Amino acid sequence: MFQRWSRSSCSKIMLKILITFIFFPVLLFAAQGKAPFPKLLREVDEKYKKSRTLEADFTQENIILALKRREKSSGRIAFKRPDKVRWHTLKPDESLLVSNGSKFWYYTPPFSEDDKGQVTEGKASGLNSRFANALLSGSFSTGNVQKLEKTGKSTFLVMPKQRTAGTVSKAWIDIDPVKKIITKVIMEHNDGNRTEILLTNIKLGVGLEDGMFNFTMPPNTEVVVK
Repeated sequence: MFQRWSRSSCSKIMLKILITFIFFPVLLFAAQGKAPFPKLLREVDEKYKKSRTLEADFTQENIILALKRREKSSGRIAFKRPDKVRWHTLKPDESLLVSNGSKFWYYTPPFSEDDKGQVTEGKASGLNSRFANALLSGSFSTGNVQKLEKTGKSTFLVMPKQRTAGTVSKAWIDIDPVKKIITKVIMEHNDGNRTEILLTNIKLGVGLEDGMFNFTMPPNTEVVVK
């Protein structure tokens, strides 16, 4: 049970990462008044604004410095603006993180036939960092971006203002300059740990039913309320 609780306690981090990542095109415009805004980012922003939904396969790697360990996972994500997310991890261990904008659920299935599944549920607002809250409320003019710098042909460094992005101190985004989509995000945390997320098979503007962002409780499931 301790192992399962450890995984469920990671749901806050996972949802912050996902919400921040999906909203990067909008986030970048917070810095527009301070420096010339790159043409490529403008094009990405325009494309994402026209699309209310996103689906993609993800590969995530968490680099934990203190333990000198890399943790890899992969699965499928779906997003529907302004605040609905579905993060389905398939490997190495299956789990499901869902939020309908009001509540979140983080579910881990049973490890064996004699075991029970477990779901942690709570208010979605309790998972958002100040940074994500500003994005979700449309407060893009607050200037949460401290620095925006082009570091490669289609790579950009984004540094949020202090205490506006949870544990994230800086991030890099990679953009496909032809398709005008974000393909990779690297986030560096205050403790030096890193989270790298690679997206493939990206689909924008697909029809996603609201029902896929709610959670139906399977039989034989323990509930933990946060």
